[in-house]
Amino acid sequence: MVAEPQHFPHIFRPLRIGGMQLSNRIMAPPHGRIISDPLASPKEAERFSGYWLERVRNGLCWVDGVNTFIDNRMVPRGYAPSGLGAILRGSVHNPQYRDRMARLAQDIHAHGAVVTAQVINQGAMPHSASGVLANYTNNAGTHTLTGPEIARMIEDYVLVARTVRDCGLDGIELHANHEDVLQLFLSPATNHRQDEYGGSAEGRLKLLTDVLAAIRAEVGRDLTLGIRFNMHELFEGGYDLDEGIAIARAVEATGHIDFFHGVIGNNWGAPSYIQPHLYGVAQWSEMASRYRAALSVPVVYSGRVDSPEAAEAVLARGHADVVGVARGFFADPAFVAKARQGRSAQIVPCIGCNDCLHAVSVEKLPFGCAVNPRAGREADPPPARAAQPRRIIVVGAGPAGMEAAAVAAERGHAVVLLEREEAPGGQMRLAAAVPENRQFLAYIDRQHHRLRAAGVDIRLGTEADPQAITALSPDVLLLATGSRPRRHAVPGAELPFVIEGRDLLAGRAQVGRRALVVAREDHMQPLTVASALVERGVHVRLLYQTPAVAPLVGKYSIGAIMARLTAAGAELRVMERVTAIAPGRVATRNVYSGAEALHEGFDSVVLACGAEPETALAEALQAQGIIAPLLLGDAYVPGRILAATREAYEIASRL
Repeated sequence: MVAEPQHFPHIFRPLRIGGMQLSNRIMAPPHGRIISDPLASPKEAERFSGYWLERVRNGLCWVDGVNTFIDNRMVPRGYAPSGLGAILRGSVHNPQYRDRMARLAQDIHAHGAVVTAQVINQGAMPHSASGVLANYTNNAGTHTLTGPEIARMIEDYVLVARTVRDCGLDGIELHANHEDVLQLFLSPATNHRQDEYGGSAEGRLKLLTDVLAAIRAEVGRDLTLGIRFNMHELFEGGYDLDEGIAIARAVEATGHIDFFHGVIGNNWGAPSYIQPHLYGVAQWSEMASRYRAALSVPVVYSGRVDSPEAAEAVLARGHADVVGVARGFFADPAFVAKARQGRSAQIVPCIGCNDCLHAVSVEKLPFGCAVNPRAGREADPPPARAAQPRRIIVVGAGPAGMEAAAVAAERGHAVVLLEREEAPGGQMRLAAAVPENRQFLAYIDRQHHRLRAAGVDIRLGTEADPQAITALSPDVLLLATGSRPRRHAVPGAELPFVIEGRDLLAGRAQVGRRALVVAREDHMQPLTVASALVERGVHVRLLYQTPAVAPLVGKYSIGAIMARLTAAGAELRVMERVTAIAPGRVATRNVYSGAEALHEGFDSVVLACGAEPETALAEALQAQGIIAPLLLGDAYVPGRILAATREAYEIASRL
């Protein structure tokens, strides 16, 4: 008799799905592709495989991580389709695919894990069921697929299945959600066809069942086969929960699927299909339980399952048979191993900020994780022990300062960390004053514990000045002194009813019943300030100079905060530059036309105008010629958390 696992018994209960034997109930949905392209250079391929192998070595047993995009060979020559699926289409034809995926499968199998390919036919490339997209914020043109084109597309699915089997992978998950062509055919909102592939629930289902039947005819039971499916479309004209369950039952009745993967979300983020911290943990798992009660095949649920405790709860309540964890593996590759060992308190917590996605998709920057700078670099050796330990002073215990101090100490340096506040965290702790950001505190606490474990001499409530630093005799000085608010230099900005957003979050300032927020920061700061205001019942109007709200907040996060603010009656204006502030009114000018406007009836003006580096200490040290400091994080340039922690990691790794 196999002993019951001591920790998280539901997670570590084995399960068989189709031909796959799972040692635990954690599945990793596709997400490695955002780190690197496994079909590009050998270095990129090494990064991709290194990421997954680090996680299977630490107990991950199901990698659903091989994104494989349908070719859609019917795209005419000379036409340049757009969208993610268009850019990556036809990956199985890449000469590197077979060799590299076969090698990856062998390496994953060597650790007792299984690997499946998610087969994707993302919409708007430009194919659709009937010229309609499931997206309120995308007005792209589309091409309605004809019968012969559908037949050719099904042939592509069969080709992919055959290739996946020949590479030695264990199965396929069909991507029938998030504006995939399969979803566009399933949804009554987007399928208005009157042929055999539309006109009724059975007709809308036909493309998916034809694809499944064609794959089974080609590979038989050699591959485990499942579908990933929107459990409820949650938009006008889409299928609801009961209709979704009916679709799932009809698919199961074909006998072709071995598992069902239920998710929630749409392509414009209402809600996001990659839910940020603004949503509840496993918020829609109870909906998955309705599917589990209606189906006989195992049900997977994914959607902000960010800790072993959350995963165990989903399983113990009977909401699903398996849970999907993606960003949790960015944050900590040992997620499963630490859970099994009863060390879940030591797991680096994902804070759900989605900067891992936005940095790549919005700013086209390299991948990074705010809380784990080594994510995506597993193939590289970790920082080595210092050949010659040195005395390192770090000033500032925000994200950059904490990461630098921890890495330096773990490498054997003697580190002193000075922080003028009574608690670490910097601006990250300040942002956590807003209820939806409370998850940030878990990361701050974990870093604080890490610093203590590494032997860092942490001195809170300590103001650093040139004399104090000189007295500590540093070999290396790292300044992570953060930033100060960037003042809006307009007439009236000094008036008493004009307050800084930071002062509002810190509880150092009070506002009236109507507040106008001057938004001159492109990320989350103005939205966070506005959220704090509506939480207090304040009527808010945000004024952005940019043509769009929060241009650096991508589609995976913008919907949640916009829903919260607009539901509370907040107003949002764009392209307006504040030119003067006076009691009871604020004057603006359109940044393009120059047209002037007045905003009246507001008793408070809150500035959310971004930040500028806090360099006073660096300048004083340089003026006295004491020591040449290195600047980290916002002290170098204000930006995303992931930029601060990555810079800190890189510098501390080389000291």
